[in-house]
Amino acid sequence: MRRNSWVALAGAVLVLGAGCSSGGDDEASGDSSEATSSDDAGVATAAGGADGGAGDGGGGTFEGAVPVIDSAAQLVNAGRSVIRTAQIDLETDDVGEAGRRAVAVAEAAGGFLADEESAFGDDPTARLVLKVPPDRFSGALGDLGELGQVVSQRVGSDDVTEVVVDLEGRLAAARASVDRLRELLGDAADVPQVVAVESELARREGEVESLAGQLRALESQVDLATITLQLSVAPAADAPSVSEDIPGFLAGLRTGWVAFVNVIGGAATVVGFALPFLALAVVLGLPVLWWRRRQVAAA
Repeated sequence: MRRNSWVALAGAVLVLGAGCSSGGDDEASGDSSEATSSDDAGVATAAGGADGGAGDGGGGTFEGAVPVIDSAAQLVNAGRSVIRTAQIDLETDDVGEAGRRAVAVAEAAGGFLADEESAFGDDPTARLVLKVPPDRFSGALGDLGELGQVVSQRVGSDDVTEVVVDLEGRLAAARASVDRLRELLGDAADVPQVVAVESELARREGEVESLAGQLRALESQVDLATITLQLSVAPAADAPSVSEDIPGFLAGLRTGWVAFVNVIGGAATVVGFALPFLALAVVLGLPVLWWRRRQVAAA
């Protein structure tokens, strides 16, 4: 009778292990619904094996097993889980003062300063990571934009509703398997049985912790939006200065004399060009002028 109990318990642990392996393969392929079904089937089969080994002659079922979660139906009734992020680059005259005012903006919105990196010197800069509630996200962005000159701003959102629902379903199935393994551990009759069940129980508990951690990380990002604010000093306006390209007195005098000589030379060139034409006009015009005077005198 004790040998039959050991065989039944070992079979139950092996079935649970097979269900866990199946869930791991389905997780790698991205089909979380099938993984949940395999886990539930493993729990129910293990319970049936244990009951049969106890001698009641039937393949019992585990009433506490979690049913397969219909993710599509759950998504219809669930609120959307959205991760909101923003990146703002600001130029300001006083980086330290702008940083303090930015933290005050986040706190007034019900948030807090999550991280800060500052560098001081001739060109101070600061990087602040602010967390604010999603419903105050837009208002906080507007208030932060008034702290200086906005150089660039990037706002994004990521809908992770399906991921959250998937993790919740897999976590519920993993916890149900852990509960059933603990029941099997209480039914173990000798050391080999205890060792086998404890080994599988430890593996399943590790899976529960991993899934719970992933779910907590996602929920924390959904519950608080993230704003990354980069602060730097605005460049100073160029002050007026004396140009070194302006010539001095002697250079101006020399330039004026050169221009005068060039004008005189140009004028002489024009006169020299016109003299031959003037001489020709005199030679041709004098006889005409003499003939007209005689005509006038004769009249």
